[in-house]
Amino acid sequence: MIFKVADICFSYNSHPVLNNVTFALDRGQIMCVLGMNGAGKSTLLKCLNRILKAQTGSVMVEDEDIFCMRRNDVARCMGYVPQKHPETQMSVFEAVLMGRKPHIRWALARQDYDLVENIIDQIGIGELAMRPVSSLSGGEVQKVVIARALAQSPAVLLLDEPTSSLDLRNQLEVMGLIRRMVNTRGLAAVIVIHDINIAMRFGDFFLFLKDHRIHSLSAGDCISAEMIRQIYDVDVVLEKINGHKVAVPL
Repeated sequence: MIFKVADICFSYNSHPVLNNVTFALDRGQIMCVLGMNGAGKSTLLKCLNRILKAQTGSVMVEDEDIFCMRRNDVARCMGYVPQKHPETQMSVFEAVLMGRKPHIRWALARQDYDLVENIIDQIGIGELAMRPVSSLSGGEVQKVVIARALAQSPAVLLLDEPTSSLDLRNQLEVMGLIRRMVNTRGLAAVIVIHDINIAMRFGDFFLFLKDHRIHSLSAGDCISAEMIRQIYDVDVVLEKINGHKVAVPL
């Protein structure tokens, strides 16, 4: 496994938020983290990349413990896409190029520019490269932020609600982009997401948080209506439509 998380515990001022969270992912796999508001989903991501300091546990990327790494080294192996992005007047190209910062010793090299150009082309935002990020739509900005994370050349992507402010078309485009990048680049990804139907469409594994701990951890075929009822206190029926499992509230 490329990404191993073991026994992560975290508390805010003695108030437990996460208790013994453990899972593992291999290359090409996406794990969706779901649960009610306040379940600790975003806190988990911040513990995984050391924005917050977990009280106990370990996070291993390619057998290296990130809790023992320098901050710069963490950024080389993990790309993080937060919920909110500060506005910037930088061009799209400049914003994506910022992802190379953890790898720069003295100055940018030709290979840094080439890598960024390649990522921009792969993501399909080449026509936006010289536009200021502040002029873009929400879906376009999200693609730029994902491109910047990919420019770090990470082994693992962490994404906090990447579709939360997007319309349905852009939700599908962004999640499809993440799915494609994970597959083609051999990454592992952990995505905090609220929409269970979008999650089931694009995810491989599903970690449900409840009462500060893992309620269930399963592959898509194992998600049941009863599991969803226990997490969200909503009765649903699960159906397959055009090959995709969907949850329909009753």
